[in-house]
Amino acid sequence: MSNQDPPKAVRVDSWSLEGGWPRHRSGVTIAGFLLIGLGLLLAAGQLFNEARIGASAFFLAVGALLIVVGFRDRSDLALWAGAFVTALALSDLLSSMSLIHGSGWGTMFLGLGVMGIAFVRSTGGKRLGWTLGIGALLALWGASDVAASNGNFPTDRLVGPLLIVLLGLYIVTRNRK
Repeated sequence: MSNQDPPKAVRVDSWSLEGGWPRHRSGVTIAGFLLIGLGLLLAAGQLFNEARIGASAFFLAVGALLIVVGFRDRSDLALWAGAFVTALALSDLLSSMSLIHGSGWGTMFLGLGVMGIAFVRSTGGKRLGWTLGIGALLALWGASDVAASNGNFPTDRLVGPLLIVLLGLYIVTRNRK
């Protein structure tokens, strides 16, 4: 810095060591009321089946909205959050309505959602790679749990050996290229 450069100044408007909210906090108030309403809805869902269906439908709508926002804004975070919320809310909603029975549905829907994200990302020029693999593993894991809980065949015991075989096939085919 030479003598000809103008002096640089820093302006501080206020300084305080007190912790607290700023005076204008309407967004915080709205978020508080939303959390109170959501907590009451979830509590009612534990007591009444109709409220549980309503809460699941609400979260399904939130997940679908996040997916739409992810597509519109090309936001990976909104897409991932939407896939997770939608998968878990869909399995809970269908289970509450007695349309599906047994365990593993949430994991299977989550795997299908992750595979959907892999295909959406591939349209933007990204590789399918690990996202598709993780989604397929989750879907396989969930489907085997669904089959084990709804049938007499112990498919859940076959997932470990099948994953080892798939990993071996991946390594063999990858090294040939």
